[in-house]
Amino acid sequence: MTMTNADTSTVDQPTESSGGVRTWLAPLARDIAVPVGAYFAMHALGYSDFAGLLAGTVLSAAMLIFLAIRSRRLEVISAIVLCSFVVGLVLSLVTGDARLMIAKDSVGTVLIGLAFLISAMIGKPLIYLAARKGIAASGPAKLAEFEAAYRTNPDKRRAFTALSVLWGGGLLGEGVLRVVLAYQLPVHTMAWLSPVLMICVVGPLFAISMLARKRGQRA
Repeated sequence: MTMTNADTSTVDQPTESSGGVRTWLAPLARDIAVPVGAYFAMHALGYSDFAGLLAGTVLSAAMLIFLAIRSRRLEVISAIVLCSFVVGLVLSLVTGDARLMIAKDSVGTVLIGLAFLISAMIGKPLIYLAARKGIAASGPAKLAEFEAAYRTNPDKRRAFTALSVLWGGGLLGEGVLRVVLAYQLPVHTMAWLSPVLMICVVGPLFAISMLARKRGQRA
């Protein structure tokens, strides 16, 4: 699971729901299609499982670097994912283990999950920070209103904290499960099952976040 640009800042976002969904689904679809497509294309050409997974990893990392250069910034989550790509790629090339190529993606997922949980524990939930960044684009007046509501409304603070804990627990669980399955199931099965696991976890988390955003707007 790469989550290179998936936006979890869904609480109190000023954008329309349909636009937010498209913004979130586009990078997710890309992150799934590129590695899976590369794997099966290489496999169809007669290359090994390892070569197919390696091609997907290299393409995903190249896209992440390209997007960082184009936007002239590297987000924290993207930096974690890129580091996991590099470390996993080096270890995979040294060992030649195709299963490690699958399991390596869990490193970034687990680290991001831990980041969500730690941020909630220290009172700086990542969901709030992401939402704040989105609100800031609407101007200083909207940002000041948003920050004031967060400071004075305990329910709002609890909502952001709860969502961060939910995302953290979901991503952490998905990452651990992927490692276990990577060494229990055939490689060609995990090549397509890995992104399915991501959808099954991130999809509901995103839906819950969207629901929380709508409730926050009504409140």
